[in-house]
Parts: sequence; C-alpha cells; structure tokens
Amino acid sequence: MRRPVGRGRFVIRRLVDIVLASIGLVVSLPVLVVAAGAIYAANPGPVIYRAARVGRTGRVFTMFKLRTMYLHRGESGSVVTAAADGRVFPLGRLLRRSKIDEVPQMVNIIMGDMSIVGPRPRDPKIVACYTALHRETLEVLPGLTSPGTLFYVTHGESALRSRDPEMEYRARILPQKLALDIDYVRNRSVWIDLLIVVRTVGAIFNLDSVGLSQRHVDRVGELVQPAKNTDGETDPRQRAPTGGQSQEWNNGGQEDLRDR
Repeated sequence: MRRPVGRGRFVIRRLVDIVLASIGLVVSLPVLVVAAGAIYAANPGPVIYRAARVGRTGRVFTMFKLRTMYLHRGESGSVVTAAADGRVFPLGRLLRRSKIDEVPQMVNIIMGDMSIVGPRPRDPKIVACYTALHRETLEVLPGLTSPGTLFYVTHGESALRSRDPEMEYRARILPQKLALDIDYVRNRSVWIDLLIVVRTVGAIFNLDSVGLSQRHVDRVGELVQPAKNTDGETDPRQRAPTGGQSQEWNNGGQEDLRDR
C-alpha cells in the first residue's frame, strides 16, 4: 500500500531537490561549457536537445539534455536508443556513457518538472502503452535516477542490439524497470533515495560494490506478470507490489553491475 505523502514532506523534498540541483549545476558548469563546445565542433547545431516527456499526473513537459545525435537524424526512428545506434555521434557515445548528457536536467529539477530520485520520464509514445498499474509511476515527480534506471544501466543499457530495439525494450526491459519503480513509489523514503543516489554514482563509475541485486530484480519483476484467478485464467487486474523494498535495498545486493 502506498504511503500518503504529507505537505510538509513534499516541501522538504522539493527544497532538497532545489538545493542539490543548484549546487550540481554550478559545480558541473565548466564541464557543460566544454561539452557544449565539443558538441558544436563535432556536429554544428544546437547543443541542447529538448525532448517531450511525460511527468507527474501525465503532464507533458520539455526535458533538457546535451545533444548526442547527429542533427536531424535524431528526429526520426525509434524513441529508444540502441547500443550501437547510428544516430549517435562518437562524442555523444562518451557523453551518454558518462551520463554528462543528463546534467542539464538539473534545470528541470529547479523548475519543478523533475526530482533527483524518481521514475525516469518517458516519451509519450511509451507512456501511451502503460497499464493502470504502470501509471502509478506518474503519481510522483520523475527523476534523474531510480531503481528502474539502475536496472537499465546495470542490466539492459548495452543489450539493445536487435533490429527493432524499441520492441525489445518494450517487451523485455520496460516491464522490469516499471515494476522496480512502482515498488519504489510505494515504499520511498529519504534513506532509500540516498542509497539510490550512491548506487547510481557507483554504476556510472562501474563499481561492483553498489550494483542492483538480481534477487531484487527477479522478485519485483514478477509484479508485472498477469495474476491468475481461481480458474487458472488471466485476471484483468494485475498483481500489485507488496512492498519491502527498503529491506532489499539495505541488504546491499552486489552481484550484477558487471553487466554494464
């Protein structure tokens, strides 16, 4: 069962988001300036990519990223970027690998569109396929990182190599990401947020000690499977997460970061 979020807790979370995002933006400004210059030199054109994303309560907002794709190529094709996507220029691959391309989203956090921790905002085409259960991830502000994001980084980001990466993503990766994020939404706390941030930093720097537990992924991944009724037929109501994420996060699952 989801925990009700009081007004005071929401205000505190927003203040923390604004302070941390402001500090992060100032600290990373030199890196952003260098990256912007390098992007323009590698492929002249706008250095900021503005993407339509679905936020809290289904509201569409403009999310900012450093541009990592060749100009005009990124405007067509799949909404999912594969491991060897030809639309991404060489410098863009480096920016994506280091997650530097995501830094401009600090502005989205300050503006109130996003939070530090929360389900990643997704393209409207992806959200259009959500079930009622999946839409629970839209009850909170989207974030820079989440358990679902960690799963993608440590298990699936480099695995989208099929001819139809979008179909593969929808069928194999997205259901587990959403299940993890639903579990987070129903059990989130300041302590869990802190652990997610630490593990995200570890994932970026490929530190084995902060990976996302496969046991946790498998357990929560079952939550998106259709439940069966007493006659053995598929129940139209999907199984709901049962909680307990904080215990698993505190257990320090460490097995599978090497997949990245």
